[in-house]
Amino acid sequence: MEFLKLYTSFINGNFIPKDTGKIYRDCSPTDGSLLAELDFADKKTLDFTVDSARAAFKTWGKTTKEYRSGILNKMADVMEENKEYLALVEAKDVGKPLGEAILQMELCISEYRYFASAILSQDETMVVHDTGSLSAVLREPLGVVGLILPWNAPGMLLSWKAAPALAAGNCVIVKPASAAPLIILELARLWADVIPAGVFNVLLAGGRDTGEAMINHSGIDKFSFTGSTEVGRHVGEVTGRNIVPCTLELGGKSANIVFEDANLDRALQYAMLAILSTQGEVCVGGSRLLLQESIHDEFLDKLCKKFEALRVGDPTDPSMQIGPMINEKQMNRVLDYIEIGKAEGARLVCGGYRVTGEGREKGYFIAPTIFADVKNSMRIAKEEIFGPVLSVIKFKDEEEAINIANDSDYGLGAGVWTSNLSRALRVGRGLEAGTVWVNDYLTSTPGNPFGGYKQSGIGREIHKMALDNYTNIKNLYLCPDEDIPELF
Repeated sequence: MEFLKLYTSFINGNFIPKDTGKIYRDCSPTDGSLLAELDFADKKTLDFTVDSARAAFKTWGKTTKEYRSGILNKMADVMEENKEYLALVEAKDVGKPLGEAILQMELCISEYRYFASAILSQDETMVVHDTGSLSAVLREPLGVVGLILPWNAPGMLLSWKAAPALAAGNCVIVKPASAAPLIILELARLWADVIPAGVFNVLLAGGRDTGEAMINHSGIDKFSFTGSTEVGRHVGEVTGRNIVPCTLELGGKSANIVFEDANLDRALQYAMLAILSTQGEVCVGGSRLLLQESIHDEFLDKLCKKFEALRVGDPTDPSMQIGPMINEKQMNRVLDYIEIGKAEGARLVCGGYRVTGEGREKGYFIAPTIFADVKNSMRIAKEEIFGPVLSVIKFKDEEEAINIANDSDYGLGAGVWTSNLSRALRVGRGLEAGTVWVNDYLTSTPGNPFGGYKQSGIGREIHKMALDNYTNIKNLYLCPDEDIPELF
């Protein structure tokens, strides 16, 4: 397979004819080369997309759970057959290292299979009342669901949303980020003969106009958004005003806490994974590394040596470990934060610069960066940088570690490294985060609910409870047809 030269929105089972003539060039973050051109939709196309999805829902919403389960498994089969190609697409478009992209494709496949099974195990409930009446508690699909995706892990985050939405009987309209839409478009292309027309739609749109029209559209019954807290707050305000349900998965500034009794070799590897996965462009990345005083210097020294040895380059080259930032704007944002860290008095111990040379001049590469002597009040410890920049903070004991970790507007994830089970439970329960990993980090397999506290979002994904986000609960109250005393 090869990329199409021009992509249009995918509506009602097909890529539509060229639409507005408003063309966006999707270029490689590795070398600036053109990957594909995108034809952005306007409000008229949005209306057509919603009408198509609503028409398809009349049939899809009445299908059996067994039928929908079969469709999701076929979707997974197609992904399995094309796993390497899809990983390559994400590596080229996002800049994600190829090995990591392959792993994420495997997780995506598992997500569709998980919800194919979960929907079959979701039984309706019958309640027998003392009066002899019955309540049938039914779950019914909402209708048309809008899925708004970010650019850092579009394939994986699509699976988190589309799998439960489709399993529950909804039709979906996916708006991918304009910076990295190709894997979503290629999946639509691969699934065209698997999913009934109009059930899965992809709307290409950039700028505020069409996006604003989408979140205000009266024909969309639910939204699920992953992205920045700033944009998520606006999406939540609009949908709340319109009384439309909305799931929000937003930013993070997660603390990864290493105690002196931890397996330090394992903690070292996962401290790197926590901040360097997708070059740090991960909402739940462990961007604050909290080290206990007694191990601080030794751990930091080993970590710096590991960072300096990392291979930065073309993400499609399996030997490379760190790819580029998604675009020049994001690269400059990260470089600006590095200057902020210096100005705040943090100690730059490695990295902190743009990587060029050896064919990387046109790419957006940043050397993995570590700041030490960081205070939790500094901006580099408070604000989401979304790049390979790690802030290292020293702590004395459990109480101080918990206080530092919780002193944040965010609460998406956290890590705890210790060999003491009682400590793991105490600290894990004390942390204000939706996921707390103990002696691990970033594992997000199906069946583990994912979501945040505080400004990190509303709702949970990748667990069967997500089906409730995409259904209406109906109480069908059944009363025996018996004579009763006259009431009025």
